[in-house]
Amino acid sequence: MGRQIVRVNGVVIRARRLGETSKLVTLYTAEQGKLKVTAKGARQPRSRYGAALELFTQVQAICYLRDERELQTLGECDIVAQHGALLASLERLAYASAACELIDRLTLEGEPNPRLFQCLTGMLAALAEVGPTQLETLFWYFELRVAAALGFRPELAACVACRRAQVGAWWWFSAAAGGILCPDCGAGRGIRLAESSRRLLVELQGLRRYRRESIPAASPPPAEIRAALGSFLEYHGGARTSLRALDFLRAVHDGPPPPGASPVPAGARGERDAGDAGAAGAAERRGTSI
Repeated sequence: MGRQIVRVNGVVIRARRLGETSKLVTLYTAEQGKLKVTAKGARQPRSRYGAALELFTQVQAICYLRDERELQTLGECDIVAQHGALLASLERLAYASAACELIDRLTLEGEPNPRLFQCLTGMLAALAEVGPTQLETLFWYFELRVAAALGFRPELAACVACRRAQVGAWWWFSAAAGGILCPDCGAGRGIRLAESSRRLLVELQGLRRYRRESIPAASPPPAEIRAALGSFLEYHGGARTSLRALDFLRAVHDGPPPPGASPVPAGARGERDAGDAGAAGAAERRGTSI
């Protein structure tokens, strides 16, 4: 096939320098899935792209595609939405960066998933409006929606082995088994999960559309939920899901970062050699499709 010209609606999920004047940009698009494009002249002072290729930006773009090329070419690019409010909060910035990093790790180039694109744009819109105590719970909701969009929804309502729905104060969560196991069937397999944590995950999984008032505040201890969802996406998505932005955020809250760690989370410095994550979406007061 020769050159194909396509118009896409996409989100900048990663960007890095390319030579002296250009950028290598990763877009996650509704029509083409993940696209890696070169934006020639994007780093010049009077670039035609302006702020369109900044992190946390949703764009409409013209791309020139060739099957034999690993990197495609970006043409026109117009801003659809930005979320400057995310830049004013370390926590919101970190979760936005982590959302884009997760999408980048769990997807392959050229495999469109419109539902996953809606999850991403909805998540970034929601991050701009939820309260500080809702941020981590919102991210858990996003992880559950991503899993469903990719076709591997965890079983949280009953033991996947014996189908018991009421077992007491705790369960086991097994990524390999596909969800929760009762104490008898689990027998030390996976991650121990309190009944209160399971109920919260069931509540989040049952939300069809995001509304700010539907997202509960995170309640301690969150470590078991982080571990359960992370292990599930890693096992079924086939990609490491330890997210740099969240690792940094937790290091800030829990103590100084380890030697050699970056002084800012992924996505906070704008363009960098290693790449950053970021995106934007428009909030819908009647419910957003995360």
